[in-house]
Amino acid sequence: MRNRAVAIGAIMLAACGSQPEASEHSAGAPSPSVSAAAAVTPDLSACARPAPLESSERLRTAPVAVPAALKSVMRSDMESFAFTTLDGETACLDASWIETIDKASLSPDGRFASFDWFGYEAYGHVIVDRAGKGAVIDPGVKPLASPSGKLLAAIDITESGYGPMNAFTVWRLDPAPIGQLAAHEEVPAATDWKVERWAGEGCVELSAIPWEVYADPEAPADPPREAFHARAARWSVEAGRCPGA
Repeated sequence: MRNRAVAIGAIMLAACGSQPEASEHSAGAPSPSVSAAAAVTPDLSACARPAPLESSERLRTAPVAVPAALKSVMRSDMESFAFTTLDGETACLDASWIETIDKASLSPDGRFASFDWFGYEAYGHVIVDRAGKGAVIDPGVKPLASPSGKLLAAIDITESGYGPMNAFTVWRLDPAPIGQLAAHEEVPAATDWKVERWAGEGCVELSAIPWEVYADPEAPADPPREAFHARAARWSVEAGRCPGA
């Protein structure tokens, strides 16, 4: 299932032709083009038709309902989600395998739409950057913004590999569009990974439960978590807290 999940992530990025949480990102003054773009209806006919799914891969029989928070910028049919960009174009997402979406939001400046999604043995967290021609990312889970709001970090690594990235990822928001700085699948042997906090702009603190503790039948129900960190510019995950933290 890990290969399927990684493939899903690639399809999502390709759907928009480019490559924090959305409602908390870029909370400055709205772009001058936000009002004009909000009046333009996304063009679902501009979205490429994905390959047909096996009947067992989709349970729903109707398009996913557009949540109230995104009604001004999003449209949905059985196969696709379409979003109006700030320039009035349409950005597309292959949604044929998505069953439901939850926790949808639009950032105060209108640039970012985001939501959790669930599908056939898969899940993720989509962020649509409506700047320029539009871009879509899916770090797997809701990311944590750096103190400046210009960087995002997320980690979604599981034994099953159901998430779309299955990696520790770092993204930058400026300049637009959103872009990936790092994606590391190789991390220390542990599970239940979490991004705990940013220590400034140059280091992310994470935590996890070591596999040997998680697999120990005598371990407490809430076992102690081990500290890890990742530093710019390699952003590889290492043991211990951020230097100086």
